[in-house]
Amino acid sequence: MTKNLVDSRLDGRQPARYGVGRGSLVLVALALSISLAPALRAQASPGRAQNPGGQQSVSARQIEATENSGARRTALIGEAHPNGEGGANRKAASSTDPAAEGKTPAKDWPDLSPWRYRPSNFNLSARGGVGLMLAVSPYTLESGEVAMGVDVLNYDRYPGDIDVVDVPFQFAMGLPGRTEIFFQISPVIRTNSVGQDPVGYPIPPLDLFVDTYPSNALRPEPYFMIAQDFPYKSYAYPAVLIDPPGNGAFARSSGDIVFGFKANALSEDRGHGIGLGFRTYIEFPMESPDYNTYDWRHYAGVSGEIDYGFDILLAKTVGRAELLFNGGYKKLGDPDRGLIVQYVDSSATTAEDFLVGAPIEIGLDLRDEAFLALGLSIHAFDIGIVPVWFMTEYSGTFYVGGGTPVERKVHPQEVRFGLQCNLPWASGVSLGFAWQLLFNDAGDGDLRSTNFLTPDGANGDINFSELVDPELSREVQEYLSNLGAQFSYNSSKVFSTNNPAFDSWRNISNEPMTVIGQGGGAAIFFLTWRIGSLW
Repeated sequence: MTKNLVDSRLDGRQPARYGVGRGSLVLVALALSISLAPALRAQASPGRAQNPGGQQSVSARQIEATENSGARRTALIGEAHPNGEGGANRKAASSTDPAAEGKTPAKDWPDLSPWRYRPSNFNLSARGGVGLMLAVSPYTLESGEVAMGVDVLNYDRYPGDIDVVDVPFQFAMGLPGRTEIFFQISPVIRTNSVGQDPVGYPIPPLDLFVDTYPSNALRPEPYFMIAQDFPYKSYAYPAVLIDPPGNGAFARSSGDIVFGFKANALSEDRGHGIGLGFRTYIEFPMESPDYNTYDWRHYAGVSGEIDYGFDILLAKTVGRAELLFNGGYKKLGDPDRGLIVQYVDSSATTAEDFLVGAPIEIGLDLRDEAFLALGLSIHAFDIGIVPVWFMTEYSGTFYVGGGTPVERKVHPQEVRFGLQCNLPWASGVSLGFAWQLLFNDAGDGDLRSTNFLTPDGANGDINFSELVDPELSREVQEYLSNLGAQFSYNSSKVFSTNNPAFDSWRNISNEPMTVIGQGGGAAIFFLTWRIGSLW
């Protein structure tokens, strides 16, 4: 009988995207810049002051601390760039001493030679460790070097058109032997449901009552329309007006805590043809899901399980550009609560005859993720002494392996175009932004139908979930509980029956619904602070 529950599968189709709350993203980025300004000014002022005593300034020490990480490409870049090692030739060409000529010495601005601050070797990737935007570099921080970073990410996941804003903070440190550890925490994650259909596709966990009278009313799967990353995303259906792209069901919670380790095996500065590294990590959710709750605004809808994965990292310098390639695999933890099926006989009048067999319980089986990323960074132009970098990335997440059937599998594939520069008065800080586009359209505008229909398709079944119709929920639960039925905690609830006696309860529409997949573009922001060396 359990086998019948997984007999039917829908072929996966592809997704879309749109960014919600971009104004709030800009405000977050501005707030971060303003909050860091005093520290940056304090860091900058000693480096700007004249230094008649000949002592090394703060800025100079910072430059020296970052010199090691930039020197990694010196041999290669010296041939490709006319200024050689970090602009040393340019400095030698203009080494006139202003004091010897009776002039006021110039400000002690740091040397922002572009090769020392290539983003793929300077930034902390949003996925953890030194890298570009999401692509990760095979190279590591120098032993003892410490860095911090913050990102503001905006992306969509399907089906259901779940718009996500994630703000992860990261700490990373280089260790001996070309290794690196990183720690990441997302204190804020926002999910906005725009395209879910909690009536025709109930939100898990689901209590499904299947009537055997006058015929078996078990419907073919899929029963769910869930995004793999947010399987329990829910909202109070009658209380929320969804009018995309303007209105949705916003919830705010906390994200994951990530611990990771990276090691470098091959590098171009040691004479190898490519850079090669390996990365592994484990993710701990900070949110414990509470399922179909009236307090849904405080739950992002995550699985609540531990995930872990690994990546292979490659890099290659080609002329003035550097290319990154990542290939990885992530094992998603499978939550216990998914589906409970209880067969009943609506022709019976006693509890002994009404319940047919024991309930069948099936947990959610989330598909694992294969990840692919390609990145490129190249020196674009200068603003005064400040080099500006152009960056672009492609990334794709592909859901692999078996799993709980869903309305459609959507493999998000995104491309990003961005610019980045370091601050001239605080060369250890970089700021960048990018525009992100989602390739997939998620079938936006297509029609879909629920499987909770009578065999002739003329009528739908009964969704008596509290968040769908509280009054109907009380009435149907009273009928079923009087005949011995039990319900699990905060579950969605559906009664599938071919018995016309229940036609007045039927609320699942047999009319096709329009797929919403309006994702298109979104802005992302990122900041890295290379603090210096601990030893």
